Amino acid sequence: MKKFLLPMFALLLIGFTFAHQPRLVFEQPAGQIVNVKNPEISQAFYGILSGQDDVYQIISDTGFLLYVNIVVPKIYGSRTDFTVDVIEGNNAVYTRLDGKEFAWTDFFEPFAGDMYLQWPSLEKQVGSGTYTIRVANIGDQGKYSLAIGKIESFPVKEMIKTFKAMPDLKMVFFEKPRYTIFRNYVWLMILWTIIILILVVWWIIKLVKYIRHR
Repeated sequence: MKKFLLPMFALLLIGFTFAHQPRLVFEQPAGQIVNVKNPEISQAFYGILSGQDDVYQIISDTGFLLYVNIVVPKIYGSRTDFTVDVIEGNNAVYTRLDGKEFAWTDFFEPFAGDMYLQWPSLEKQVGSGTYTIRVANIGDQGKYSLAIGKIESFPVKEMIKTFKAMPDLKMVFFEKPRYTIFRNYVWLMILWTIIILILVVWWIIKLVKYIRHR
């Protein structure tokens, strides 16, 4: 049984190995600081500025690889004048990424099937401590996705979170029709899961009948 299930389950994971764990920041109260756990794990924080900066905080007892990148949905009216300030402890700006200084390029994310505009990333080994990441622009308006961490990890509970997040990502963040929820690898994985479960149940039924017949 295990020899049958493990390879099939591995196939389900293929589509998830190149994806960020989604975090829907735009569903949280405005102005609330987002605490980033496991900063080396690849996570995507989807935010919508609405009159004030979005603030993220990393508290780490050990050194870690700080990876930060920002993309915006390629839709009408998207802004690319975001700034991302990384502040160490109570010091001044540790480093700044300024969207006006870069040539944004198209990026197609095959996992969910969406188009983005992206800019160069920040990648730096840092020590233990508290790091604040502040996302802003003039007037604090616009949609963005802040990527933090590079280690790809997609346990089952994160798969479930992704399935639940997909409707809001498609309709609210990308302003797409409801039916586009099903036009991506996420729902292809769901279809595969259903098919595999049906095959497993069929195999178990056949096995039980065979045993009883013997």
